[in-house]
Amino acid sequence: MFVCSSCWNEFIKWQWQCPLCKDWNTLKEFKEAKINTWNVWTSKWEAKTLSNISDIQKDSNLEKIVTKSSELNNVLGGGIIPGSVILLSWEPGIWKSTITIQLSNMIDEKIIYISWEETPYQISSRAERLGIKWENMQILWENCIEDIFETLTKNTCKILIIDSISVMHSNNISATSGSISQVRYITELLVAYAKTTNTAIFIIWHINKDWNLAWPKTLEHMVDTVLYFEWDKYDNLRILRAFKNRFWATSEIWIFTMGENWLSDLKNPWLEFINSSAPTIWSSLSITMEWTRPIIIETESLTTYTKFGYPKRSARWINWTKLDLIVAVLWKYSNVKLESYDVYSNIARWLKIDEPWIDLSLAASIISSKLNKKLSKDTIYLWEISLTGNVKKPIHLEKRIKEAEKMWFKYIFTPKSDIKTKSSEMIFINDINELVKKLSENI
Repeated sequence: MFVCSSCWNEFIKWQWQCPLCKDWNTLKEFKEAKINTWNVWTSKWEAKTLSNISDIQKDSNLEKIVTKSSELNNVLGGGIIPGSVILLSWEPGIWKSTITIQLSNMIDEKIIYISWEETPYQISSRAERLGIKWENMQILWENCIEDIFETLTKNTCKILIIDSISVMHSNNISATSGSISQVRYITELLVAYAKTTNTAIFIIWHINKDWNLAWPKTLEHMVDTVLYFEWDKYDNLRILRAFKNRFWATSEIWIFTMGENWLSDLKNPWLEFINSSAPTIWSSLSITMEWTRPIIIETESLTTYTKFGYPKRSARWINWTKLDLIVAVLWKYSNVKLESYDVYSNIARWLKIDEPWIDLSLAASIISSKLNKKLSKDTIYLWEISLTGNVKKPIHLEKRIKEAEKMWFKYIFTPKSDIKTKSSEMIFINDINELVKKLSENI
């Protein structure tokens, strides 16, 4: 087995250049420790007791640890699961350590914070700046995993924080800290400790230069939950998203704001991704679903005439193939011709959207820009566009419509449905050509 020292990806053959990160001469041979082979049938092993699922009783001591942050509870599936191992990752300086330190103010259980990258003085200075009370958190400045476990035998806790696993080492492994051998072995020990003692463990890790999670892929299967950040350095919003979660859906997110000295839950996330004056010309509103949470988003588009032979298509925070599809459908089934126009589209406030149910909003903003028609600021657009130019009913339509009514939107563009509304008017359309006619009439 050969491992790239830059991106940590594994390959069965040696090559001069890594096929993924494209660095040269970075593939190094990695040999797993040899394990003694035994005859399974003749060796004497200890027989274990089997359990029936119906006989297993729920332990009252294993209830979820509910934090004071509703957003964090949301992304973890209702709270922190005892015995779970949570991997927290993204680039340096995004406040990964700050979030874990703030757990002291979010829960009332005992926490042990193990760090080697920062001294106890640095950690306490940060906590003092954040106004964190230290009644339930203790610090251990150590990086030897054997010494850490020896300390934990005399000091139990409900939550253990490892900051970070890249600097931890074991005396049983000859490799350096942060190597594949060390990371795998230490993680195995931490997972075993978490499961046997029902201690929730947060492990802090980092990303590599290609903005990928920098660990062996097998490490993803060892932990229970993988969390990573989405952010923009010019914005104060942070989104913590579950990349993997054995206990809950992976589409839940934690939206919070970063102040001068504190991270706090975002109280009204549906108002953060739209402009106060939107929509005007070239922008429209839709509702996306982050698992169970509806969020109102703003789609912006700009069309400009080009003298070049091949018009440009550019999309930010949405898949560029989606933009190509919408432009092709408009050209095929309506009088909105864009063969000589550059088209630029964007989701406001850098929220990345992958679901197809914002197709109508994207098409509406493009039509508005091309026809120079101002869209009503009280309108929501909800549906998917097919290659035939027809519309498809989105999932969770009723929940999206209720959210639009709650925000006092007057008009809702959707496919035909039996859903009743109290304060909003449903405008049913069957295909893309009907949308163009409605927008041309300034509806």
